[in-house]
Amino acid sequence: MNGDRLTRLMGDVDDRFVEESMEVEGKKRRHWRWIGGLVAAAAVTLFVVTWDGFKELIPLSDSSSNMSVAYIDEEDIDVGMSSANLVEMSEDELFSKWEPAVVRGVVKQIDHIELDFNGQAEYQSIVTIGVTDVYRGEVEPGSEMKVLTVAGAGSEVLQSDADVISELRLGMEGIFMTRRHDASHIWSQNGATLQVMDVSDYGFPDGERYMFLNTEEGLVFSRDAYPSLRGAETLDDIEAFMMTKFK
Repeated sequence: MNGDRLTRLMGDVDDRFVEESMEVEGKKRRHWRWIGGLVAAAAVTLFVVTWDGFKELIPLSDSSSNMSVAYIDEEDIDVGMSSANLVEMSEDELFSKWEPAVVRGVVKQIDHIELDFNGQAEYQSIVTIGVTDVYRGEVEPGSEMKVLTVAGAGSEVLQSDADVISELRLGMEGIFMTRRHDASHIWSQNGATLQVMDVSDYGFPDGERYMFLNTEEGLVFSRDAYPSLRGAETLDDIEAFMMTKFK
C-alpha cells in the first residue's frame, strides 16, 4: 500500500474511532508498565535474598549440634580470626603419632568453609587430592581424598605456622601425610559440637609439617622438622625415603 492511499484511508476514518483506539492503547501501555514494575521489584527482592543469605551448606549428622558448615568464597574469610601453635614433635613422632596415611598425588580442588559454632565463626579449607601412589594407609591409587586444613590454603596465610600450605596450588603435585578422622575427633566450641567426619574423612594436623610440595621454585617442606630429609631436592627423593620408611 503506497503512502497516498494510506493517507486517504486514514482521512476517511471517523475521529471517534481514532480517539478510542488511542485510549485503549494507552491503557495497554499502563497495564504492561504496572506488570513490568512488579516483575522488576520481584527480581530485586530475589537478588537481595540470594546475594545476602544463600550459602551452600554441608549436611551434618546428629552427632553435630548447634552449628552449621557452609562453603564460602576466599574473600569471605575473616582475616585474622585464627591462630595456631605447633606442638613440638620429633621426626619419628610426626611419622607415628597420628599414624598418617602417606600418599603422593595432585591437588584437584581447594574449597573454603565457614564453621558457625552457635554464632561464633571459624574458617578452614578443604583440599581435594587425586591419589597416584600410596606409601602407607588404606587408600586406593586413583581415588580422591578430601583433607581438612587451616584457613586460606593455597593463598594468603591466615594462621601462623602455615607457611608450607600457603604454597599449595591447583594442579600441584606433592606427598601428603594425612590423619584419618574417626568418631573421637570432636570439635567443641561456644556451646556447639562438630563431628569432624561430617566435613571430611582426613585432615592435616597442622599446615606446616605434613606435606612436601613440588613448586615452581623447587621442593618445599618443613626441613627443620625432618632432619633425615634436609638434603632432599626433589619429590622423588622424598618418595625414596617414604618407601624405605614404610616398606
